[in-house]
Amino acid sequence: MFKEIHYYKPNLEEVVQRFKSMYAAKGPGYVAVYALAPAPGGEPVPPLNSIDFDRHMEDYLDLCLRNYSLSLEYNRDVLDDLIPTFGPNFGIGEYSAFIKGDVVFTEDTSWAAPVLENLADFKDLTLMEDAYWVRMMERAMRHLVRQTSDGPIPIIRGYYSPLDLAHALRGEKLFTDFMDSPDLVHAFLDFCADAIIWLAKRLRSITGLYFGGNIAGAWLMPGTICMSEDIACLVSPRTYAEFARPCTQKVIDAFGYGQIHTHSLGVRTIPEITRLDHLLGVQISDDPNVPRGFEKLDFLLPRCNGIPLTVGCTPDELRSSYARITAAYNITYAATVDDAAEGRDLVSWVRGMETHG
Repeated sequence: MFKEIHYYKPNLEEVVQRFKSMYAAKGPGYVAVYALAPAPGGEPVPPLNSIDFDRHMEDYLDLCLRNYSLSLEYNRDVLDDLIPTFGPNFGIGEYSAFIKGDVVFTEDTSWAAPVLENLADFKDLTLMEDAYWVRMMERAMRHLVRQTSDGPIPIIRGYYSPLDLAHALRGEKLFTDFMDSPDLVHAFLDFCADAIIWLAKRLRSITGLYFGGNIAGAWLMPGTICMSEDIACLVSPRTYAEFARPCTQKVIDAFGYGQIHTHSLGVRTIPEITRLDHLLGVQISDDPNVPRGFEKLDFLLPRCNGIPLTVGCTPDELRSSYARITAAYNITYAATVDDAAEGRDLVSWVRGMETHG
């Protein structure tokens, strides 16, 4: 199904070195750019809630892999900084259901309903290697390792942070627990940190390292764990710093480095996230009805402790902001392009700026 990875990413070693330089940088001016376009064609993917994963997980993954191979072929001349990777998409419910709870599927995503009516009941939760979604995630990763061979790199898309996992297990009641039962919340979040470490170590034993590091689109330092801090968008910076950050730090410390995903809704909390030690970057996804991450860069960049941000942008936004931002900061631009030709032109422009800037 796939050719060797250099066929799709002939500048792979250059990309790896670009990220190594960014992480080691003591000053500004280091830039990565993503500019892959959606590929035409492909097979229709069945709704997630129509798939019998017990019987047809591998069929579903293979269909998604075939579509991904079309994307790689279409964009192979776009020499941006994304490394070909593929992770299984079961929605997101499995990220907490590996502990307890049923995954509820819709057409294009999933969730796991909260399982803790009483907060103190978290003490009865256990981590079991034969739990259904532990076995399913391991099965998926073993299949992807076999199918991708020396082509695109098989990955887990990321993990919940302890705060996100706690919210998935407890639900909206967590927000009043911070005030009503702070000591129990601290203990609960610590359990969530241990659960993430436990699962990530199991899945890491299947995938391993590639090209000297961990890969998640970007090249990451060996021992990097990627986590979502989505629920950080819904709490105050002070609450995040007191309750959540120490446990996210515990997970990072268990592996070495961290990479965080969050949302533009959480602009006020992102500076607190960037106080994490050994943090390589923060990727900001845009939400509806609030300013985009790119629009808040003038607020964020001076307050993010030198941590490179990954933000979505248009090609025009990249070009107009490039000189000003790179004079003071390091950044990854995730540009939205309409087709491969636009992606090639944009990457060529960025490389020219690096040479002559």
